[in-house]
Amino acid sequence: MKNGAGYISHIAWANGHAERVRAKDNPSKDDKLFVLLFDKPDRTACENKTLSALLRVERAKETMRAGRGTIRQVTSAKAKEDRRERDHQRFLAAGLMTMVGLLDGQAGKPTWDRATLLGALDAMAKADASEDQKSRWKARGDALLAKPGDHTQNPSDTA
Repeated sequence: MKNGAGYISHIAWANGHAERVRAKDNPSKDDKLFVLLFDKPDRTACENKTLSALLRVERAKETMRAGRGTIRQVTSAKAKEDRRERDHQRFLAAGLMTMVGLLDGQAGKPTWDRATLLGALDAMAKADASEDQKSRWKARGDALLAKPGDHTQNPSDTA
């Protein structure tokens, strides 16, 4: 069988791949064989089949690498969006602390010392509040959230 430029599909890709392989510091056995056969002007039919198979394998590897890159990008974008949402929720919680005067709205620092604030929050988290108490807290919170303004001052100070 004669070797023609049309025998290897996508000859431009094959040329580019051969150049990339030649530039490698430590090419694999398959890479070395690919370049050897690619550069050989008078290949036998068996060598053409081998080169064609190597070409298909290398193109499949390239497709697989591109797919992995896409998967990494999608995964990274999802993780970034999750972090963004988590951070947003934290900022909203800090905003609630600002509204009730536990966090200075300008400086962004707690108005109580950290240990006292942590102890109070821990006591609230472990409080065995009844459903009635929780509904009263919710009603009070809804009223505070409904007030117009930037919510950076303690509402107890303005009342």
